[in-house]
Amino acid sequence: MPEIFSREFKAVPAADIIARLKHSSASLDDLLGNGIYVNTDREYLARQKARMIKTLECHIERVGNVPTVLLRAPGRLNAFLEYLDMCGGDHMSTTIDGDIPMALSFRNDDVLNLYNYNPLFPATEVSLNKELEQFRQAPWSGQAVAGMTDNWDSRSLLFPYYGRKQGDWVNYILSPYIKALWENPGIEMRGADMTFGPSTTPFRAGVSSSSAMVVLSFLAMFFANRDKLPKWTNSQVCRFLGEAEWYVGTHGGANDQMTILFSLANSVSYNRHSRPEVSVTTLPFLKGIHVVLANSLWEVNKSAGGNQSFNMRKGWIKMSEDLAEILISEVTEAIKNCENTKPGWLGQLVERLFGFVPDKAIKHLEQQPELWEKIRRNFKKLGSLCEDILGIPDEAIEEFIALLPVKITPDAAAKLLKTDYASVIRNYTNPKRSIGGYHLRTTARFFYRQNVIGRRLQQIFEAAALQLKSGDLTETSKVYDCYRHEVGVLVDKLQDALTFDFRVSIPQIDFLLSIAKRGPGYLGGKLTGAGKGGCVSILVRAEDSQAMCEYLDREYYGRPESFEYYRMVLTDDIKFSEPGSIEHESAVERLANLDHALSAIPENRRVVTFSKGACAINFE
Repeated sequence: MPEIFSREFKAVPAADIIARLKHSSASLDDLLGNGIYVNTDREYLARQKARMIKTLECHIERVGNVPTVLLRAPGRLNAFLEYLDMCGGDHMSTTIDGDIPMALSFRNDDVLNLYNYNPLFPATEVSLNKELEQFRQAPWSGQAVAGMTDNWDSRSLLFPYYGRKQGDWVNYILSPYIKALWENPGIEMRGADMTFGPSTTPFRAGVSSSSAMVVLSFLAMFFANRDKLPKWTNSQVCRFLGEAEWYVGTHGGANDQMTILFSLANSVSYNRHSRPEVSVTTLPFLKGIHVVLANSLWEVNKSAGGNQSFNMRKGWIKMSEDLAEILISEVTEAIKNCENTKPGWLGQLVERLFGFVPDKAIKHLEQQPELWEKIRRNFKKLGSLCEDILGIPDEAIEEFIALLPVKITPDAAAKLLKTDYASVIRNYTNPKRSIGGYHLRTTARFFYRQNVIGRRLQQIFEAAALQLKSGDLTETSKVYDCYRHEVGVLVDKLQDALTFDFRVSIPQIDFLLSIAKRGPGYLGGKLTGAGKGGCVSILVRAEDSQAMCEYLDREYYGRPESFEYYRMVLTDDIKFSEPGSIEHESAVERLANLDHALSAIPENRRVVTFSKGACAINFE
């Protein structure tokens, strides 16, 4: 993992950076085209420079021609796996050439002076000390916090963004600062002037534009305060950032921030969250495949219910893990007491514990008690449901998953966990519906399936690269094309798991993918990000990628009926919500965003390259 935090970036007057961007330079074009964006087209590079210049011009207009650092952070693309970082598993993702530029200047007070080129995000100034004090004032007493430790995990779960408006873009900028100040009391943190320029990362579309802003804010904090902050390792930075973003109200993992920080150009990152020290395996992507990123235009709005859906899935994960631990403990005790000698003992234990009889023969786990010792020793979270982590064969893992309940209600969970209903819905998120509950077996199966597919993808990427290098294969050989085909099939299987096991796809995404499957050069496709809307990544034969874009223009974006249902949902939300409420304002905004998107269709689907992670544009 590169040690980017040991580098010094010299701040120079913003006008000097503009002059260098305007000056025709082969070295700058090589840096941007080959080192960052993986696209050397002259017109493309001119557009990127123009965005950077606009960012710096806005910065000068706001704060003057002061010493400045020009940063950028790309969006994250989960073209392969999802959610594994939330449960200690190994996640695979990359970064796209769409990014957010930011001009940064340092201050001597504790103020963040913030401006965003996007008119949806109003400019503002905030005091770090005042925001921290406001967060600390969340009431930590009474039944709402009974039995909980007052730490960052609990406080950000119960009182995220306390004292601030839900969904405010500034919450993302504040998150690393508040986390650092919470953990390091007494630090006199220096503030910054930040100007966020024109973004090419799709907004609310599943490519983690929000985490890109968190990363940019972290870099601003770090560069201004490195003499005051702890001497973090890269692994610690990743965990810090994943937890920092909890401040905004989503309790996610660290993969998005890790990918955005450390991805190398033109590669795929297999981020090893299963290891005590988080690390990354950099994989070469297959040649001859392009990725078309297509926005479904159904927005995931975290200020209007998106957080609940995301946190509910985390509740499924945590409940599955906690009941798996209870199962492991009960079985271990039964084996210790020699209760495992009679046929059917394991099924009887499960029936007594969870109230159902397993619907398949549990041959391996019933007859080989040594497998339970490996499970007891190696099971940490759902991300460990993998042969090479758990240390038991796939057949036994499948049996283990079958021993978990399909679904459990909050009331039933309270009895098993020996707690009360209020604590369950507080710790695991309250289901939206009265008949709702926590889906356990399919959640466990989802992560197991992903681990199997992830290991196979790694084998394919490494074998294909090795065989090309040795000359055993060429890009045009039939065997190499079989690799392309298999990767596409695996990506389709991942989408099936997201749809049916984890239930984060929606009809709009399914509809878009059903159209793409009939398009030119289609190999595979899936949603990217947390789901419930946003973008899909479509793997396409390289020679057909532009034809796929044009096909989607005609068959999806160009047909008004594709968005009839979404319009109806938004119109009803406007009609039946209180004017001025978050729900009402969100629906009005999303309807306007839909109309704007359909007036500029080419902006919503394009071929993406795998760019370098976050960096300063260093001209030296």
